[in-house]
Amino acid sequence: MQTNLEASGMIEFFKVLPNLFSGGVYLTDPKSGQILFSNDFFKNNLGCKKEGKDCLESDLLTWVSIEDKESFQDLILSPNKLSDRDLISGDFRFQMPNETLVRWFQFEKRKVNIPGMDFTLHIVFVRDVTNEKTNEINIVEQIQFFLGLFENASVGMALQDWEGGYFRINPRFTEITGYSFQNLTDLNIKRIKGEPISEEEMEYFSFFKEGAEESRLTRKDGRRINVYRRISAFRNSQGKPDFYYVFLDDVTEKKQSESYQLHSQKMETIGSLATNIAHDLNNYLQPIHVFSQLGKEQITSGKFNQYQVLDYLEKIRMGADNARSMIHRIIHYSKSKNEHSVSKIDISSVVESTIPLLVAGLPKYVEAQFEFYKSPLFTKVDAVQFSKILCELTSGGILVWDDRKRGLVQIQTLPSDDVRLLVSLEFSGLSLPSLSELTTLDLVNFSDEDFQWTGIHLINRYVKNWGGEFYLDKPDPMTLKVFIYLPLEEALPVANLYPSNREPKPVDVWSEISRKKIWIVEDDEAASEAIGFVLSQKQIKPKIFSTSTLALNQLNEEIPDFILSDYRLKEMSGLVLIRKIKQTNPNLPAVLYTGNMDGLDAEELSKEGILVRSKPISVDELYESILLSFGFL
Repeated sequence: MQTNLEASGMIEFFKVLPNLFSGGVYLTDPKSGQILFSNDFFKNNLGCKKEGKDCLESDLLTWVSIEDKESFQDLILSPNKLSDRDLISGDFRFQMPNETLVRWFQFEKRKVNIPGMDFTLHIVFVRDVTNEKTNEINIVEQIQFFLGLFENASVGMALQDWEGGYFRINPRFTEITGYSFQNLTDLNIKRIKGEPISEEEMEYFSFFKEGAEESRLTRKDGRRINVYRRISAFRNSQGKPDFYYVFLDDVTEKKQSESYQLHSQKMETIGSLATNIAHDLNNYLQPIHVFSQLGKEQITSGKFNQYQVLDYLEKIRMGADNARSMIHRIIHYSKSKNEHSVSKIDISSVVESTIPLLVAGLPKYVEAQFEFYKSPLFTKVDAVQFSKILCELTSGGILVWDDRKRGLVQIQTLPSDDVRLLVSLEFSGLSLPSLSELTTLDLVNFSDEDFQWTGIHLINRYVKNWGGEFYLDKPDPMTLKVFIYLPLEEALPVANLYPSNREPKPVDVWSEISRKKIWIVEDDEAASEAIGFVLSQKQIKPKIFSTSTLALNQLNEEIPDFILSDYRLKEMSGLVLIRKIKQTNPNLPAVLYTGNMDGLDAEELSKEGILVRSKPISVDELYESILLSFGFL
């Protein structure tokens, strides 16, 4: 037989075969069971150890585990198994000498016809599949363990195939969702057939990425619930998911409780804020009420001092301006969406308008005191962000208050020198970290990873971006001082660009304007009446429209020379209205005024010939806006 093999070229074939196949290969005679040839892999792992004797295929049975001996003998050692088929394969466990762990080998036996030989040989390919089988065993063990906990789990559990269909759910899953396994099966069949099912039902078959999430889910009875859902995958030996298991927990009650607590906290904060705002508004309204009453009494009596009445009116105007400034600041603060807008502003007015917000955020056992410089201190900052910085420094989020004693924060504005202003905050009653070796707190000593001081670093960056400096000082163990230095700008306040005692404009200017077609669009009757009265003092008789539609209809008869419109109108915004009219008169000067400038880019609108003004618009601002629009300023 050896001669026939050599003559057939099989020996050369077996010499080349190991380079083509990484596992073991051996050739056997099915009649005698003799192994005629084997490669090195087979010899090193399963080869015959007999000396001077021929190796038999049946010798392999010595190392086959007891559990697989019968199947190995039936499949691999039976000479008649290949009589009716070309391939026999199977996986078998081997317990090798001097090895404690079981090894798995995969056998594939095929028929081989050798030229010049009148009988058939068998060639067997052997692969070591221990790793793959071990993984499979581990997966099976995991599944068995999983199924052991599955039915009695306190959370909803379900198994899904890779397309989202369910093939097992536990009782808790049914309790949470209201869907039984049969209900989900029926829905899945409808989904596969393309029959219509609702979006709520599709939520149960959507493909979910692995991970955890909180979401809303619709029960079978239509009730929406909050659920915590975690998706994990069972993966095969190639790392691809065979199926998913879903953990589901109803957290509706928990979310409702959290929502109630959050709502209570918000309401408490809003209540505190509203109280402080009401207190400050009363302070602003007090001079308006008192001096308007005094002025009325003097005028009614027929005996009044003109200068004294003018003084009363000035005090009334100051009270109204203060109230207006505070409301605008609060609206801007609440509507800000991290849109940093640096502008020139009096720092004292920023701090003053922040008082209601700041006091509302302070603990009840902490008092706030304020001292403002008598003259305006102008600098360029983001007013809203600066207000937030003051609130963050005082609220206890960064600098923690000691609730065992009374606290005090003193805030002061003053000029530092000819080029800088200073906003100082002095704290007493804080729960400070151990700083026994430091008197001056250097920002470098606190890393960004230190949670308590991360906010300090952020504030420092904001101040530096505004061209300022930020310092901390600890003069004694019980006191902390915060110094914010900002560049001092030499400029007049925006509200006083056109002071009331300025030289009156030439009469012929207003006379010329009075000949123009002036339109006012305002849906509030009292506001439009007030604006009309103010303009009548300059002999201007405007046309007043209560809706944008009425104004557009009037275009059929005439084209205005100037328009002043409220921004928030019922039918369309004042900005849309102005732009529509500008299609007829592209050079139309216009003023858009609003109580909330959120979303309006005043600089860009000015390029369109549209001035943006805050509501309520003062008399001086109204006159100034008209003069600017017609080019007289």
